[in-house]
Amino acid sequence: MKQEQEFALFPLTAHVLPGGKLPLRIFEPRYVRMVRDAAAGGRPFCMCMLDVKAKPQTMMNMYPLATEVAIVDFDQLPDGMLGITVQGLRKRRLDRVWVEQDGLKVAETSIVPEWPKQGLSLTQHKIVEQLHRLYQDNESLQGLQLDFHDNDASWLCQRWLELLPMDPNDKQLLIEQPDCTAALAFLEQAIRTTGES
Repeated sequence: MKQEQEFALFPLTAHVLPGGKLPLRIFEPRYVRMVRDAAAGGRPFCMCMLDVKAKPQTMMNMYPLATEVAIVDFDQLPDGMLGITVQGLRKRRLDRVWVEQDGLKVAETSIVPEWPKQGLSLTQHKIVEQLHRLYQDNESLQGLQLDFHDNDASWLCQRWLELLPMDPNDKQLLIEQPDCTAALAFLEQAIRTTGES
């Protein structure tokens, strides 16, 4: 697989990581073009975490770590907009960014190594239980029909990082780590604190 590749960019406050799914509403012409190109087997795209503190018109108003995605579902929404569901494939770093004529941002990217699979200790199984409960209680999450990897701490941590309302800087810092150890420690502490309150 080619290490460096050009991707269209879709910045959003929500984020998806490898193995996760995210439903999107597409209405701006530049993003309709982006989806059309990707669906026709042309240029793929990445989901990027929007840096809300940066000015929208700046070139890098997003964090440098993005996720390459594949479109796994299409839908015409009741309001007439295009609905798609994307699945995270692999992490990529934005090495060089530019803007096309209609405002679509594009980047030359390089692959970031995935977190290796990691088992859970007996004391860490609350992370699994709470995540299952969250998906069972939320209709929109149920609709994603994810196959759970209950024995893979890396997969579980990435699902939590997609869902937790965290400071984007902290989230990006955890995602950038070489494995899930830091994210796992963060989640254990967060769940312990929630249980005590």
